[in-house]
Amino acid sequence: MCNNIMVCKFLIQDLKVSLCIANLVHMTAVMVSPALKAQKQELSLQDRVTYNMKVLIAIRQTSQKDLAQAMGIAAPTLSQKFSGRTRWNMDDIEKASDFLDVKPEALVAGHGFEPWTSGL
Repeated sequence: MCNNIMVCKFLIQDLKVSLCIANLVHMTAVMVSPALKAQKQELSLQDRVTYNMKVLIAIRQTSQKDLAQAMGIAAPTLSQKFSGRTRWNMDDIEKASDFLDVKPEALVAGHGFEPWTSGL
């Protein structure tokens, strides 16, 4: 039981944020996973980067438009990268990782970005 009202409010708020992040990760996985399951093969590096960026955008509660602006590219150009029509390059990964506040390795990791964000 909480003796201090401020501590209780903080703990409740922290729990709400944790639940929100868990819900966003689940929603993103549900949105992305049917396409991944249909492939039944190892993801390409390009697909892995796209997947990890989509998850991080959801967790950070930002948008592709904000990411495009931070990367210094037009939103339609970023949309082409997300759809696979245009390939991600090293500059893209570096700029996106800065904006999403993760190491560039987190965007190309085959196991997702968990090791770098486990402290969330």
